[in-house]
Amino acid sequence: MDAHTLKVLEYSKVIARLADLCACSLGRNRVERLMPRNDEAWVRERLAETAQARIVLQEQGRAPFGGVTDIGELLKRAAAGRGLDGPEILSATACARAARLLGEYFDAARNEAPDLTQFAGRLGVYEELEERVERALDDEGQVRDDASDELVRLRRREEDLRADLQERLERVLDGAARSGAARERIVVQRQGRYCIPVASQHQGRVPGLIHDRSDSGATVFIEPQEVVERGNRLRETELAIEDEIRRILLELSGLIGMRAAELEADQRTLGVLDFILAKARLARQMGATNPAVRADRRLDLRRARHPLLTGDVVPIDVWAGEDFTTLIITGPNTGGKTVAIKTVGLLTVMAQAGLHIPADAGSEVSIFEEIFADIGDEQSIEQSLSTFSSHMTQIVKVLHRVAAHERRHRRKGVDAPVNALVLLDEIGAGTDPTEGVALAQAIIEQLHAAGCITIVTTHYNDLKAFAYTTEGIENASVEFDVKTLSPTFRLLIGEPGSSNAVQIAQRLGLPRAITGRASEFLDPDQIAFEDLIRQVEGSRRALDRQRTEASRAQADAERVQREHEERVEELERQREQSIEEGFEEALEIVREAEEEARAIIADLQRQPKQSKVTEEGRRRLAEMRRQAEQRRAGARHERREREEQRERARAAADEPAAEAEEAARLPMHAGSRVHVPSLGRDGEVVRALDGGEVEVRVGAMTVQARADELEPAHEQPSAEAQELHDLMRARKSMGFDEEIDIRGMAVDEAISTLAKYLDDAMLAGVSQVRIIHGKGTGVLREGVHEYLGDHRYVSGFSLADMAEGGSGATEVRL
Repeated sequence: MDAHTLKVLEYSKVIARLADLCACSLGRNRVERLMPRNDEAWVRERLAETAQARIVLQEQGRAPFGGVTDIGELLKRAAAGRGLDGPEILSATACARAARLLGEYFDAARNEAPDLTQFAGRLGVYEELEERVERALDDEGQVRDDASDELVRLRRREEDLRADLQERLERVLDGAARSGAARERIVVQRQGRYCIPVASQHQGRVPGLIHDRSDSGATVFIEPQEVVERGNRLRETELAIEDEIRRILLELSGLIGMRAAELEADQRTLGVLDFILAKARLARQMGATNPAVRADRRLDLRRARHPLLTGDVVPIDVWAGEDFTTLIITGPNTGGKTVAIKTVGLLTVMAQAGLHIPADAGSEVSIFEEIFADIGDEQSIEQSLSTFSSHMTQIVKVLHRVAAHERRHRRKGVDAPVNALVLLDEIGAGTDPTEGVALAQAIIEQLHAAGCITIVTTHYNDLKAFAYTTEGIENASVEFDVKTLSPTFRLLIGEPGSSNAVQIAQRLGLPRAITGRASEFLDPDQIAFEDLIRQVEGSRRALDRQRTEASRAQADAERVQREHEERVEELERQREQSIEEGFEEALEIVREAEEEARAIIADLQRQPKQSKVTEEGRRRLAEMRRQAEQRRAGARHERREREEQRERARAAADEPAAEAEEAARLPMHAGSRVHVPSLGRDGEVVRALDGGEVEVRVGAMTVQARADELEPAHEQPSAEAQELHDLMRARKSMGFDEEIDIRGMAVDEAISTLAKYLDDAMLAGVSQVRIIHGKGTGVLREGVHEYLGDHRYVSGFSLADMAEGGSGATEVRL
């Protein structure tokens, strides 16, 4: 991965945040080595393990990493047979205990995180080591007095000897005090021996061994002769205790040395698990999601947020690689252009490092072989490089790398685009604008031809036209609210931006005379071009809405068709089932009747011709005939009932399709008569709105309603009313002037006059009018434009051509 790219995208700051979330140095060491990779399988595995770790944290809570440290060096010493001290043994045992606890921790989440559970299953269990160390050492790493039977015996002997020695010393001290030889009634230790302080001039009064002398020489520290032997025995016992402690520590060190290889492997496993859980904690902190990974260079970031921004961060939607591969973002400074491309670059790098990204679910990233970014002011005083030179130096490196990929493809005979993401901020800036825009266009053309996914920011208007005229290149902008002089930070793909310099300067307090004069200096062709772009974008958005509505209608029709077919299939299945059931029932009836009839006939044949039995048989046969006729009639009635039910079901299945067809036929153009069910009144469509809504005039009021909720008008206007309406329109059109002069009026007066004028224009049926407001200070023109921008009759407006008044008049399209 390009080092300069990681630097300008501030990848190291994300790594620092991740390192802070690790529980131990083992995880932090792995975080510091984390780099993005272009291996798709590796990226998918790392993202999946992060997702599983998030589930584990949610289900199990905090992981038991307490006491885990880097014990690599002491494991080497233990494996070589060298002894460890108590604290070192505690450190090794703490890691062994953490390995066992973490194994249990992940095993409890084996259903939610099977891969992590399997990985954590590598951790060893060291029950003997844990038990032995717990019995032998206290929490500070000191050997317990009861660590062994021998140590218990030695400690008891030490205690007895010390008590006896203390008692004898007290007696000697009393005698020395009475003789005036002792300076103080205390017992001190010198060189590990118990002594009493004696005045130098009286040292002969206390026979014994001198072990020390005070700095002044006035006091000597004497071990009385009668306790020397007992002191020797105590010292021997202390040395025996030290030997036993060393033996115990060496024994525990040996246990660690025997399992050193396993504990070393656990160190690596613990580091990886700590690292993975840190990724999960970072994802939870950022509200991140697991992006889908693609291999077709497509990018789709939904409501993406820059991970290093704090506060109320405005999310952006960015996509590329399907309808277009190059995106040109324009707009004012501080509007969010740089943040937008940094967000794209940093989130892509994070995903390729196996980190979840702060974007909504459904976001998709591609695995790029190369990611290049040139962002920010890289001016270098030391290297005597201007802003332009420093940017161009980096761009040259990018172009060389892209060209190298193209040559490699040609050598392999592969006709494929270069799989690279290129992010260039303020391309071509820092030099003469004419040359700058020429260089910028040539660079973009080269990257676009190579097939790179390229996102650039610029102020150059010529690049907007370049995007419109080049297949696979799209315009975008960052939104800026001129009224509040503040950016909204929303990224609008498909809409070119504007610097809004004149409007911003005026809002900041520059006199209107100056901003008005500046507007007159603007290139009329450029203004016309901007208006044309706005018109094209408006038309494209309208077509997009129509396509969306058409797709929705088609989806509804297909759904109704599927439901209809399913109902017909269900009816056919029921019919076949009914026929089958009826046939089986009829066969059963026939079988029963045949058996009964045969029995009766056989009985009759055995009887005389005239007898009570024969009469009863004939009566039963007659009854069977009557019952058969009744059953036959009942079956016919039931069959008719079933046929009627099927017909009703078919009608019900056809009804939604008919309703959808009727709704589709309902006219929704301006002037259409419709019925508004929520008001219970008829009205007239004024215009179509976004999202499948229309504006309807009902009496003196205007309302908004969903088109699919409207019905055909219940009452059509009478012939007389229609004739009167046509007559009024004809009269208005005969005397209507398509030009109005409001020069000299105050803004409020002009707005009132325009309101009636535009009503008359609509009634007269004209499609365009001209408003003459004059140039002046520009206040009246701005007031008129602001009023027109929100007017329901106005589809668009622009300053008149220079021959028709220029900035002193406005052409209005109705």
